[in-house]
This record gives sequence, C-alpha cells and structure tokens, in this order.
Amino acid sequence: MFSSTEANFSFLDYCFFVIVFLVSLAIGVYYAIAAKRQGTNVEDYLLGRRNMQVIPISFSLVASAISGSSMLGQSTEVYTYGLHNWIFLVFGLVRTILIHFIFLPVFYELQVVSSFMYLERRFDRTVRLFASAVYIFSGLFFIPLTIYVPSLTFQEVTGVNIYATAVIIMILCIWYTAVGGIKAVVWTDMFQLILMLASTLLVLCVGWYNVGGLENIWQAMDRGGRLVFFKLDFDLEARGTIWGYVSSIMFISIYYIGMNQSSIQRYSSLPTLRKAKQSLWIQLVLYLIITLMELVIGAIMYTAYEDCDPYSIGRIKKVDQILPYFVQGRASLFPGFNGIFIAGIFAAGLSTTSTLLNTMSGTIYSDFIASRLKRITEEKANRILRVLVVVLGTIGTLMIFLIERMGTIFTITFRSLSILTSTIFGLFILGILIPRVNSKGVKYGVPISALVVLTLLIGSFKMKDPFLPMRTDGCLKDDNTKQLYQSLTISNTSVVNQQMDLPWVFKINYQYQTFIGLFLNISISYFVSIFTEKEEVRDQRLLATFMRKIVPQTPLLQNTNHRATAM
Repeated sequence: MFSSTEANFSFLDYCFFVIVFLVSLAIGVYYAIAAKRQGTNVEDYLLGRRNMQVIPISFSLVASAISGSSMLGQSTEVYTYGLHNWIFLVFGLVRTILIHFIFLPVFYELQVVSSFMYLERRFDRTVRLFASAVYIFSGLFFIPLTIYVPSLTFQEVTGVNIYATAVIIMILCIWYTAVGGIKAVVWTDMFQLILMLASTLLVLCVGWYNVGGLENIWQAMDRGGRLVFFKLDFDLEARGTIWGYVSSIMFISIYYIGMNQSSIQRYSSLPTLRKAKQSLWIQLVLYLIITLMELVIGAIMYTAYEDCDPYSIGRIKKVDQILPYFVQGRASLFPGFNGIFIAGIFAAGLSTTSTLLNTMSGTIYSDFIASRLKRITEEKANRILRVLVVVLGTIGTLMIFLIERMGTIFTITFRSLSILTSTIFGLFILGILIPRVNSKGVKYGVPISALVVLTLLIGSFKMKDPFLPMRTDGCLKDDNTKQLYQSLTISNTSVVNQQMDLPWVFKINYQYQTFIGLFLNISISYFVSIFTEKEEVRDQRLLATFMRKIVPQTPLLQNTNHRATAM
C-alpha cells in the first residue's frame, strides 16, 4: 500500500476534494438559516413539511442506496469473483414492481413518520420497539462501514491515516445533518450523486479506452474464468449462485433499497402517492445506470491487471483498494482528476452516513423518547434530535475499528443487512400480506429468527471465500514490480486453509443466511398465530390493497389524509 511518500495526490486533487466539503457545508448552512427563519417542528426536520420535490427525493434515494461500499464493493466483486452480481440489474426491476404495487401504497396512506409505527398499529407497541431496537443496533454497525470505505480510499492515494480521515468525515456529516434536517440531507445527496455519476462515468470511459475496448475486456474475463452469469450448483457454501441471489439477496435488495426507514421517510416527504411512485421509478433508472457502470469498471480493472494482480504482490494491502489504485495508475484523465474521483467516493459515503444519522435519530426520538415527553416544546425536540445525531455519529466512528477485520466490503455490507431483512422486512411481509398472523405469533418468530441469523453471522465472519485465480506472471515484465513478485511469500490459498476447522453450519454462505432467517420468522410466526386467538385487522389500510376486505367506512378510514389517496 502506498505510504505518504509514495502517494500521488497533487495540489489540484486536494482543491477539487475540498470543494465537495465546502458545498456540503454550504447546503447545511443554508437550510439551517432557512429553518431558523421559518421555524421548524419535528415533522419539518424529518419530512420537510411533506412538500419535497420528486427529483431531489429520487436522487437522494439513489445516493443513500449507492454508498461508497457499493461503488468499491460491486467493482471489486467482479474483479475477484466474476460477473455473478449482474443479477442486481434484474432485481432492480422486480424490486420496484413489488414496492410500487404492494408496499408503498400501505406506508404512504398511513403517513407515518417512522415505518415502525406501522408495526404498532398492525401488532402492538412491544413489536414496534423490538424492531426499532434491531434497526438501531444494525445501523450502528452500518455507519462505520459507510465512513470506512472513503477513509480507506483516501489512505490509498494520500497515505493519510484512515482513522483521522474517518473522524473528519463524521464531523462533517454530524454537522450538516444536525443543523439542516432532511432538506439539507436530500439536497446534499443530490449534489453528491451528480458528482458520483460524473466521476464514475469518466473512470469507465478512460479505463475502457486504455484496455482496448469490449473485445479485449471480454477475452480477458473469459481467460480469467470471470464470465460467471449463472452458477446453478446448489451448494450452501458457494458464493454467487443463482439460488443464493433469488432466496436471499433479492429480499435484502427489496428492503435496503426500497423499504428501509430512510426510504419510507423520503417517500412520505412527497405531497402525493403518485409523486412517491414517480420517485420510485426514477430511482430505478439511476440505480441501474450506476450499477451497470460499476460492473463494467470491475471488468475493466481485471483486464488491466490480468497478468499482474496488485493485491497478490503487495502493492495494495486490501483488495478493496483496487479501484482507487486503478484510477490513480491507469484512469487519471487530467491533473486533479484523482481528487474528483476520491471526492465521488466520499460523496457516496457522506450521503449514506447522513441519511442513517437522520433516520436513526428520528427513530429513536419517535419510538423511545416522544411518548415520555408529552409536553415538550418543538425547540427542545429539535435539540434532542441534534444531540442524538452527535451521539450516533460518535459511536459509529468508534466502531470503525471492527470493520477492518470483517472481510471484503461487498460481503460486510450484505452480512450487516441480513439480520435487518430477516427480522424487520419479515415483519412487514407478515403484517401486510398475511392477515392471520397476530402479535403473539411474531413475538416468537422474530426473536428466534434474529438469534439464529446473528449466530450464523458471528460464526461466518471467520470464513473468507477464496478469490478466483489471480495471475502474477506478468509482473516480471515490469522492473518496478519484479522485486515484489520475487519476494512474494503469501498466496491466496492460505486463506482457504484457515477455515477448515469451522463447524459446517458456519460455512453456510452469507447469501443464504437471510433466507434461513426469513423462513424461520414467517413460518414460526404463522404457526403460533394459528394456535392462538385470532386478532382481527380492524384498519384495512394496514394490509396490501388486494388483501383488503370491503368494509363499511369508519371514522378512522374517513379521516385518511387526502394526499394519501392521490394516485
């Protein structure tokens, strides 16, 4: 890995890099001043007066989903394991259709500040609090990941200590999230997503030209065994099989990108359901474009380093550093471009981190604090929200020390989302699609599934999937790498041998763990509900539109907000 003396980050690079921070700060200042002039309450802070615009919300949804871990993780996954993750492009369409027709109408009609409020109405307050606690607990593991990725990237090109960078990122996120609320987060997300799109597209174009175009890329990927489109073998220990994607990662994708608390919060900030659905489809188009570019960049990088892998010869210490290493060495278009690209990675991390801080603080306030403070003023409520942002950001920064030891970024991301999907998304499936399930049932199903998935995750953190073969024979052609190649003593097979003593259950690939959790959650909850007293779903808005009974209009139903019925 580059030391500070080897780093090649010029004055222009630093200038472009600093501009990103200044713009983010400016947006936060602007909305902080605007909020002070107009006066804000908790709903304004979290939902922007429910009068946000479609395009900024759409961009914010994508920016929150396409984090730095996705930008580095997807391309690194192609480099090390092949093109199996192309299936995300298909999942994007499936996910959007399901959310459009099943889940979004329910959440929007209820007009809840927190998606966990749904769980209290459908089941009871205990279920809501349990789900909120799981979300907050998982979020505390996800926040350090969002700041670790840009910090790791910055260290690769500058040599600056990863922990010092992480602290600076978090201070910035805490500041503009706390002072500006959701409006600052959304508009900052929009700026940062534009930057991500521009820098990613430039890297793709320059890299494509340097490796000689599609024919060379396809042939190199074929020689390296990385044209992996369908792995049909049913092996619970195998990575990237079609069964693993369909049974688990599809559900993770639906929850994380379309139905997590931050997404529901953004849909609810739009004035009509029709506009919420528009933002959902715009999000899909942008997501597909960025994901496709990430996959192509991964293939380009493998083509560039086909016969001399920088990770194998020690040029980079972690394989996740391959993208910034590639940009610096093979895809820098003009002086200062490195700074723009690294700023794009930072933008992705900033947007996801600020979104998490905003939604987690809102969840804690709405679900654990608001009910205990009946007569609190709006000013004090806003102050509490800002304090929560600071506390959450501080904890997330401290937990970055755990991230380094948990595998590749792509793997860590989906492992972190497994427990959320199997528990919270499982609860939404049970509540919206299975009327027979009651609160007693889910109180058995959810804790058991959460415990099982958590156990599998902790055990499998010691397991590392071996990379596809990496070549180093071409390193002898380059005098700068010849010495490193000749002194190479560590091979990729040593990683494989370390995991042989693990119990079989911990060798189940992370891609299947979510399915196991969802299956346990849904089946246990349903069977316990059958053998307990039936609970009638009184408010039919809690069910999917095609599951609802035709019932006489009650005062509760008649008082539905007119905005929720707009199509």
